Amino acid sequence: MNLHPLLVHFPIALFSLAFVFEIIEIFKKESFKNSSFLVLIFAILCAILAVQTGNIDAQNLSLNGKAKEILEWHQSSANFSLFLLALVFMVKFYIVLKRGKSARILVLVLFALYLLGLIFIYRTAYLGTKLVFEYGLGTKLN
Repeated sequence: MNLHPLLVHFPIALFSLAFVFEIIEIFKKESFKNSSFLVLIFAILCAILAVQTGNIDAQNLSLNGKAKEILEWHQSSANFSLFLLALVFMVKFYIVLKRGKSARILVLVLFALYLLGLIFIYRTAYLGTKLVFEYGLGTKLN
């Protein structure tokens, strides 16, 4: 059973939700205190599982041409997304440890990393969608 298609949606949704909670925390500090941090933990765990199951599934494929190239981009983008999630987590963890008394520049860095992470996660999803719908990966056709 291919676990990758089942798991890939969770890091996308959870990282996006963590970003939304981060924005809400700016305006309603007490109501959503550290919600983004908790969701971020689950996003990273799911991202690790999604990347690992994707790597395992990719080992069983024999692709060539454009499909192989897109798969390599998809894998690279997924790995970089995971790296960015880890950076976001480390910065957020530092802010939580300092109990919110972080410099404005650190919060700006956090938001920049969130946005870059979202771009790469959505890029990864787009490339995965191309692999499924244009080349039939993970379907009975392939």
